[in-house]
Amino acid sequence: MGKVASGFGLRKCAKRKKLPEDHISQLPHEILVHIVSFLTFKEAVRTSVLSKHWTDLWTYSAQLDFCDFSALERIAEYKGLRKRERRKFVKWVNKVLQSHKALALDEFRVHFDLKRSSREAIDEWLQFAFARKVQRLELDLSGHDNLGCQCPKSYAFPYGPLGISGKSLESNPYALIDFKSLKALSFTRVNMSGDVLEFILRNCQYLERLVVRGSNDLINVEVSGPLALKHLEICFCYNIECLTIRDADLVSLKVSCVDTLVLNNVQMLAEVYVYSYSRTGVRGVIAGLSCCLLKLEVLTLCISYDEAKQLKEMLHELPQLPKLKQLTLHILAEEDESLLGLISLIRGSSNLEKLVIKMRWDSETVIRRRKLGKAINHSFQHLKVFELSGFLGCTSDIELVKYFLKTAVALEKIIIDPRWDRGDFCCPELEMEVEEATEKEKGSRRRAKQQLNRLIVPSHVELVIL
Repeated sequence: MGKVASGFGLRKCAKRKKLPEDHISQLPHEILVHIVSFLTFKEAVRTSVLSKHWTDLWTYSAQLDFCDFSALERIAEYKGLRKRERRKFVKWVNKVLQSHKALALDEFRVHFDLKRSSREAIDEWLQFAFARKVQRLELDLSGHDNLGCQCPKSYAFPYGPLGISGKSLESNPYALIDFKSLKALSFTRVNMSGDVLEFILRNCQYLERLVVRGSNDLINVEVSGPLALKHLEICFCYNIECLTIRDADLVSLKVSCVDTLVLNNVQMLAEVYVYSYSRTGVRGVIAGLSCCLLKLEVLTLCISYDEAKQLKEMLHELPQLPKLKQLTLHILAEEDESLLGLISLIRGSSNLEKLVIKMRWDSETVIRRRKLGKAINHSFQHLKVFELSGFLGCTSDIELVKYFLKTAVALEKIIIDPRWDRGDFCCPELEMEVEEATEKEKGSRRRAKQQLNRLIVPSHVELVIL
């Protein structure tokens, strides 16, 4: 009797658990395509397994994002796999583009370790994107390459699709491409000349963001208005000599490796990032920024190895920064030296609310005791957050924390991060194995807890050790 009842119960349960009808898949094709448009490209492709109604909906996706991180990791570990993985990647992208049916693209992104040997395929991808009036285009061919090193085999941005190859319109079908749809353009490890860059700026009248990283062919660049450009980044272009910006409504500027920076009538500039790795160092760039330093609200300085030794002298030369709200300093340090010389710059920022110091130490650095440094007593009335990254537990770390506990009257939070700053210094000779770096960070975290817990921290200040 129990068995019969049990069997009946199972049959009844199975009947009650009947799957509901798929009403979403019965919606008109246009609405389903609109739904897919809110997904990333990879998410859109995954919908093809839902049902026959979803099989090819991804081919109408307005966002194409081609990146294979797993393959990039394999290439980084086994250099011999590069040619094979590159062929597979190119084949994958070509296959997707052959199936793609959307007439317009919001985004087209390629990120993989490719060189000029893949030129023909990359040219065709760019032509495809431009023909579909792409709005955001990113071409990142860096792989795991270090942008601090020049790459003679980098892909060169083609003149043909831009219509500036010197050919007539009749013999150059790409010359009629309309670039007005572009709003954001990012190139990494893509060589281009100053003429090409200026052509892009002249013809992409709605372009708001431009990023060029790792181009060997840029020497002299001029950016002149009227332009819609709000954000400009030109970094790791080690042959560049002069960057001139005139009559532009730039809001943010990120620049490195520029011997001469000329700014004229750039009234809206509020955020500046300076990576110093040029022959004249950060001084040349700061001199060019002198006309807008009084208006800056966010400033990031990435100080190179040699300039770290001259830090005190350099900072004394800088003017007051009355509107500065956030200051970030990336510092490459060789040994435990007092960092209180930074106070010269910080003291000139009377309204500073957040200070971030990111340390990058030489892997051979030995924590040692030294005589404490001295800094001018100064009351920071508005500083609320102090963050120290790359904490080792050496004398310079502790004295900085103590200094701001004493002088920042409005301080609300101190953030201590033992992880080393890796993202802004492209110095291969300072790289270490991941396992070695992790062990050092664990030791730094232990020292941070031991040393900082001994300090007298006011109750209104939150101490965070990451």
